[in-house]
Amino acid sequence: MDYGIGIGGPMSMIGPMAKMVEDAGFESCWAAETTNTSFVAASVAIQATTVINVGTAIALAFPRSPTITAMTAWDLDELSGGRFILGMGSQVKGINERRFSVKFEHPAPKLREYAEVLRTVWRSNRGEKGLTHEGRFYTVTMPTFGNAPPRPDRRLVPVYFAAVGKVMAKVCGEVADGLLAHPLASPKYLEQVVMPAIAEGAERAGRKPSECNLTASPMISISDDVDLARREVKLQIAFYATTRTYKGILALHGYENLIPDLRAAFDGKDRDRMVELIPDDLADAIACAGTADEVKDKVRTNWEGISDRVSVGGPWYGPGPERMFENYQALVATFGSA
Repeated sequence: MDYGIGIGGPMSMIGPMAKMVEDAGFESCWAAETTNTSFVAASVAIQATTVINVGTAIALAFPRSPTITAMTAWDLDELSGGRFILGMGSQVKGINERRFSVKFEHPAPKLREYAEVLRTVWRSNRGEKGLTHEGRFYTVTMPTFGNAPPRPDRRLVPVYFAAVGKVMAKVCGEVADGLLAHPLASPKYLEQVVMPAIAEGAERAGRKPSECNLTASPMISISDDVDLARREVKLQIAFYATTRTYKGILALHGYENLIPDLRAAFDGKDRDRMVELIPDDLADAIACAGTADEVKDKVRTNWEGISDRVSVGGPWYGPGPERMFENYQALVATFGSA
């Protein structure tokens, strides 16, 4: 099982951070897209490293033309010498519409078609003739520019999609090279919901499920103060669980009834109540909290044999910058060359 880790923060920190995790032995590092664009962060990480794979987790799909995304990923893959992974996601309706002013419609079939356009562009760049895409959501009849010289030596960039529910996981099985799982997605949820959906999508497309890499993203808090670590993961779980997108995960564990109370506590800015509402067994099923040795053993026991890669990350809703950095350093020390 491979180990990845996120990179983020001010642009001046991205290069040194990427180099640090490469030197620590991580297989991959992943740039998120919140305040900054993940593609610029990935570019900085690529230029600071030589071996580690660099991915976006996740870049937003729908605010961007798939042709623009294909061009950007093609450039980053060339810049990296074939180390770039294009991780994309639909995001939620509110973010698309209220932040990016784009229509949110039928995310799963639209993302499937997005992958088809990406590969149409790349195959055209490689020199294949007469390729176009005319679909339900996108029409691209000039996928490459004029008489640009063909690059048959170049590969098709790996495409990963973020997925929570069955429908998007099926799409990953059909057309994606990998699935980026959510931090709330427990090993039980991956095994009982996500993996069968990948297999169903793969069968529909005539592929093997193993052609879609499954990357888990467990929520991990490392501290000798175990009570602090447990509080941090419980608060993060509570925050995520206020969103209806993740109801299915709570339902699988028998706790969908918590959602109304969690929303009320969140609306009331009562973090103590949010923590109180998350039972120990739910926290243990989803997250890892404790000393470095404890969490390392738990990750290996719970995720090995289920996921192909674990991308480790810590809670961010609640802890201050110093504590987040402390936990990040502990993640690097614990899982580097794991």
